[in-house]
Amino acid sequence: MKYRYNTVMGSHEIEVDEQFYGVLLALDRKEFNSDRKHRRHNPISLSNTDYDGEWMEDGTDILGDLIRVDGDKQLHAALTNLTHDQQALIKQVFFEGVTPSTIAQRDGVDKSAISHRLALAYKRLKKLLAE
Repeated sequence: MKYRYNTVMGSHEIEVDEQFYGVLLALDRKEFNSDRKHRRHNPISLSNTDYDGEWMEDGTDILGDLIRVDGDKQLHAALTNLTHDQQALIKQVFFEGVTPSTIAQRDGVDKSAISHRLALAYKRLKKLLAE
């Protein structure tokens, strides 16, 4: 019997005995069910994690947006339009390399609070850069 499977390199087909074909189909079904259960219980994609393992909103590509900015003047103007706290947070995370976890511990707040503040700063900065 011919068994068809997919990899990152494409679709493949191999010839297997009937006994192994049944085993492979059972394994495929288990993998499918496991993946479905995982997606149902973990709706956030791992592609949306930042370097510190914290969750970020879909479509947040602040570094990509900063790279696409036409010159430092526009970036500087957008950064100066953020609140003082947002400017300080962006400076610490992106220019000084301080992790959000470290900031949360230092400030005595939960990591999710820092992630939320960063997300708000990202949204505002993205909006300012789009203008």
